[in-house]
Amino acid sequence: MSSHHPIHPDCARAISRLMQIKEPKRQDFLDLKTYGRDAYSEMGWDELQQYINEKTVVIVEQFEDEQNILSALRWVARGLPVWLAIRKVRTDYAMYRYMKSV
Repeated sequence: MSSHHPIHPDCARAISRLMQIKEPKRQDFLDLKTYGRDAYSEMGWDELQQYINEKTVVIVEQFEDEQNILSALRWVARGLPVWLAIRKVRTDYAMYRYMKSV
């Protein structure tokens, strides 16, 4: 096993910062980044299945797009609470759609 953290230390800090904000705004979610690829970036359905439980099943129900489901599960795996992970992915997805339409 390698000793490097599965997530970037800046990402870990950003997660704990976001969790301390009482009512996070859109920008707070956009500011949360992975700071490069991490152990979770590569995870597909097979690996992420282990994160599906009665708490996270709501993620599967929230999104139709498989990429969004995987993305939200990756954020949960990184330590983000489910509802924040959902908002994070929603925010990113809205931003992505907006960028594509500009």
